[in-house]
Amino acid sequence: MTRLISFVGTSDSGKTTILTKIIPKLIEKGIKVAVIKHHAHGDFEIDREGKDSWKLYNSGADVIISSPVKMAFIRRSGKDSLDWIFEKYLKEDYHLVLTEGFSRAGKDRIVILNDPEKLEYFKHGRILAVVCDEKVDGYPWFRRDEIDRIAEFISTLVNR
Repeated sequence: MTRLISFVGTSDSGKTTILTKIIPKLIEKGIKVAVIKHHAHGDFEIDREGKDSWKLYNSGADVIISSPVKMAFIRRSGKDSLDWIFEKYLKEDYHLVLTEGFSRAGKDRIVILNDPEKLEYFKHGRILAVVCDEKVDGYPWFRRDEIDRIAEFISTLVNR
């Protein structure tokens, strides 16, 4: 069964940095990982203006870019909920799907904080753990530099 865990926190709390350090540790443990990055600030581009995929998208088509080493799907919004993405694309092929963001989706979460006082903003989902350099009571707690411990914690959640 595929486990979905959201990494949520305030801007500049270190979500991406922690994820990029944890993911290789999880993969070393044999866990197949996918990440969904939430971009809450409107439009974004993954291809440069003038490239073929950019031209095709701007002609009105949704575009899949595929190469022997990676694939990207550029789709106009419509069905962009976390649940839809998970069910449609990721549920069958991965042991673990991590999200960066989607704090309002109410999914199980690991909260990354600079300030423990901000924890209240992230309580609309089950908090699995908190990562903060200051002690946070009531939850499993890790400092940012405890990457091996965080990866082990996540590994135990996946292998339940």
